[in-house]
Amino acid sequence: PKAQSAILDTLGRAYWELRDWNTAMDWQEKAVDIAEEGRMAEGLQATLASYTDELEAKIEAAKPPALAIGDNAPALSIDHWVKGAAIEDFEDGQVYVMEFWATWCGPCIKGFPHLTEIQEQYADDNVNVIGCAIWQREDTQDARKTKVSAFVEDQGDKMNYTVAVDNESWMSDNWMKPAGRNSIPSAFIINGDGKVAWIGHPAQMDEPLEQVVNGTWDLAAAAAEFAAELAEERAMDEMRTGYMAAVENDEWDAWITAFDTYTEEHGSNASMNSMKFDALLTGKKDKEAAYAWAQTMLASSWDNPNTLNAFAWNILDETPAELQDLDYALKVATRASELTDNKDPMILDTLARAYWELGETYKAIAWQQKAVEFSNGEMDDSIAATLAEYETSLASVEVE
Repeated sequence: PKAQSAILDTLGRAYWELRDWNTAMDWQEKAVDIAEEGRMAEGLQATLASYTDELEAKIEAAKPPALAIGDNAPALSIDHWVKGAAIEDFEDGQVYVMEFWATWCGPCIKGFPHLTEIQEQYADDNVNVIGCAIWQREDTQDARKTKVSAFVEDQGDKMNYTVAVDNESWMSDNWMKPAGRNSIPSAFIINGDGKVAWIGHPAQMDEPLEQVVNGTWDLAAAAAEFAAELAEERAMDEMRTGYMAAVENDEWDAWITAFDTYTEEHGSNASMNSMKFDALLTGKKDKEAAYAWAQTMLASSWDNPNTLNAFAWNILDETPAELQDLDYALKVATRASELTDNKDPMILDTLARAYWELGETYKAIAWQQKAVEFSNGEMDDSIAATLAEYETSLASVEVE
């Protein structure tokens, strides 16, 4: 039984690594069932428990958020109202902007004047802006209240709206977490019927708020769009997870097929397109297919010098020599430089590097000299050092 249990344990692990969770647990349960009492049995049981916990976490993570546009707004649970009158609940006919922030959050602080402008703009339109501090880093609730209160006082009129402190983590747990919001600042617009009308970054809420206030906001359409965005995000997460599995298991054809299905359902995006290029080139080592895809991938960015430069530099500096297409990298770098009138030092540096890798030393030096000529920033020393390297190498060859 001991040997059989060990074999079944290994079989369960194999299925687990293949991401066949249920089959893995079936075999692990069999290993536990036939194991004799003792240390090994305890170890097998611990493995089964870890599988169970991980699977439950995966299932929970895959669930759609419990709070979405169109849902009733959660309740309020505030520990301390720092500024403005306390608000016990959402009143009918009143519109609320519930914004989440923290004293340590730079983008949050930058957005304070915008929130103040909104409160002042809609002061006569039954709009109430509430900034609720969450995710504070102080160890105790009293310390959080003290920190936020002093901070808000220092801000003065920059925060000319209602400000509150979360009740421990209640607001975060019942607003941010179920809505799938993992960063701040984040804002929720609550309409006059107490429904969540919009969720997003507060810098992007001016138009939605205006429409909510004037009664033209299409709540059903916003809810559908929000659901579609969340579905795409979940699909992207699955693709990223699948990519890591492909790296471990070398199952690139399956991932590329999944990619094609993804783009049929959700359309293409730069991040996923780049992942397909990496899958073809560094995963499958299919250089021809990879660079054919690169031409398709870059077609929509052919007038974007920064995107082109980043791609060319990646090929020249981070791709193994056997997988490089130097001629294509030169073509892309040349296009990027032309789009910037051959005056961008970073792009000129990339163009020079392409010529250098192709063995065209004199052209590399000429373009690097132009990069030095136009450089004016933190990369000056690096660009100048590269030119010196090229010139030294050329001088060494001529001496020989």
